[in-house]
Amino acid sequence: MNGYIDLWVRIDYSVLLEYIDVIRNMGYHAICVEGLDKRITRVKGVWVIRRKTIAGSSEKDVKEKLRGIKQEYPVVVVKPLGIQAARLVARDNRVDAVLLDRDSLYYIDKTQATMMKRHSKPLEVPVNTLFSVGDRVRAMMYRRIHLFYQYNVPVIYSSSATSWNEILHPKAIVSIVKTLAGVNGKSVLLSITDYPRALLLRNGVRV
Repeated sequence: MNGYIDLWVRIDYSVLLEYIDVIRNMGYHAICVEGLDKRITRVKGVWVIRRKTIAGSSEKDVKEKLRGIKQEYPVVVVKPLGIQAARLVARDNRVDAVLLDRDSLYYIDKTQATMMKRHSKPLEVPVNTLFSVGDRVRAMMYRRIHLFYQYNVPVIYSSSATSWNEILHPKAIVSIVKTLAGVNGKSVLLSITDYPRALLLRNGVRV
């Protein structure tokens, strides 16, 4: 294990630079940043990688948004907002992961898990989202998470931080998911180390 990876941070680069020491001291080796200008850079020992998150409700909509996207973004994650979109992103090799949140959970089911396993597509769960939804939605998200573990589909946990203090310490992520969702701690650890690293390596990003 070469350090932890946060697959989704939504913080301006200028702000990020102010807190890069804090991020490094937490043990993060790499972070993927929404809207970053550069594809890949390294700041004080932390790899900072450009990421794009898109949402779409139809196959046509998602295909249009994916056109040429890999030339600009090393990491592409899609939030499906419809069944057609969900089925497409499960098999499209331009998509690195499928996002689970309050909007997409209705389209992520057993069929989706089966397809994502077949195409080696991980599920991404933004941990901070678990605090912003109601009990009913949170319980539904937990059921989806356990479904993917049952189907042996890799699950990646990210912070989805919009401010520096929302970047979660890796130990906090393990504790939160283990306590709230009942997921084995070793499995959570893989979700913030080996699984996101394998995703980056598939895209030629060696961290």
